[in-house]
Amino acid sequence: MKSKTSIIEVARLAGVSKSTVSRVITESGGSVSRRAQEKVAAAIKELGYTRNTLAAGLRAQKTWMVLVMVPDIANPYWSEIARAAQDRLEAEGNSVVVGNTDWVKSREDRYFELAKSGRFDGMVINSVTDDIEAINDMGIPVVMVGERAESQDIDTVGTDTMAATRMALEHLWARGNRRIAIATSDHGGERFLSLRRRAYDDFMKDMGVPADSSLAFSVKLSEEGGRELVRSLLALDGWRDRIDAVFCGNDILAIAAINALRDAGIVAGKDLSLVGMDDIPAAAHTFPALTTVRKPRALIGAAAAELLLARIRDPERPPERRLFPGELMVRGSVTERHI
Repeated sequence: MKSKTSIIEVARLAGVSKSTVSRVITESGGSVSRRAQEKVAAAIKELGYTRNTLAAGLRAQKTWMVLVMVPDIANPYWSEIARAAQDRLEAEGNSVVVGNTDWVKSREDRYFELAKSGRFDGMVINSVTDDIEAINDMGIPVVMVGERAESQDIDTVGTDTMAATRMALEHLWARGNRRIAIATSDHGGERFLSLRRRAYDDFMKDMGVPADSSLAFSVKLSEEGGRELVRSLLALDGWRDRIDAVFCGNDILAIAAINALRDAGIVAGKDLSLVGMDDIPAAAHTFPALTTVRKPRALIGAAAAELLLARIRDPERPPERRLFPGELMVRGSVTERHI
């Protein structure tokens, strides 16, 4: 069996120095002349040279491995963010490991331990706990995905959650819905999920509607959460007189609620208004199609990767916070009420 081609052989065939070959491989050319780049590329092709990224990483104290950690890979919102981040990171020569936590802290802790052992050059994460101290203890660059309630000394990318929530509530209000409930998760306290509830409380106060805690449903942002929401709604005494619309914390929750309501003989968009958040592909294909707030998933994933690459290059750069606006997608799940 032929031994693995070395960088020295590539340099000898191309008629250039070993350092020139190294710059072409690691810096996409850098200061190397176009002619020299072409000669190196031809030699690599002829010899079938494959860069040993592990050995190169050991020499540079890098692994060329990045972890993208998401809470629910089955949710298209998170899978699309992970895909966009992966595409950008791999374009810079990194290999990407996608980790799924299912919102379970013990799973997150295991990934943190792997990070502390030197397995990754950096992480793009949506944390279960947002324990900034634990994240900093890993000793590697980290970018958080998802808006946080409080400013943290860490790179962050996400959607302006409070503005997106208010956009959905304003749409319900403009269509004549006044008895608006909210269904979302209160998991994590000051995490970005609680910002939906904060925006809801602020909006209802601004509209002069007295606070009513019975109209705030705490459920998982999942299909089971949607079914639980409908069970709780139907168990509420006189719910038809108390609720005419529900803002759901994400689309999976809203779509499951639409289906469970239909099973109970209640038609979303006619008997009850529903709006969601994220605009996953299924939102446009349920019946009725779901009115929701679109989050720019590809932009979020790519921006998270860009911030991580910048942090790896310059660990001392100031933290950056990028929040993208949401976009209201008007479909058929909101009733026009005349008041």
